[in-house]
Amino acid sequence: METRKQLTTKFFIGAGIIAASLIIGKLVLIPLLLYPSNKTVQMSMLAIYVFSWIMLIPGVYLAGKEGYLLVMHKYREYGNKTLDKMRAQGRKAAKMADETLNGMTGPVKKTKKSSMLQKKKR
Repeated sequence: METRKQLTTKFFIGAGIIAASLIIGKLVLIPLLLYPSNKTVQMSMLAIYVFSWIMLIPGVYLAGKEGYLLVMHKYREYGNKTLDKMRAQGRKAAKMADETLNGMTGPVKKTKKSSMLQKKKR
């Protein structure tokens, strides 16, 4: 039976391999853009790109269930945070609309100052 430390070490190694695979997969594009007509560069970059996908498989295996659970937890946490923010903004907007409507229900009061301003404009 594996200990918690061994699981964590395997997870970090797997995550590192996954990250390396993704980075290598994107870096392959740079030589292809710099030397678009060179067939040797194209074939070697294709081989490196395929190798990066092959690297991904052991990375996913090593990250395993622990990595999957961590990713799903972070995904749900992000979703809940986003929904909570939307709910809070909705409550705030409803409160502001309610305050605006409540403020508009009474008659408009004319003050001395407002009537004097209107006389000056005429």
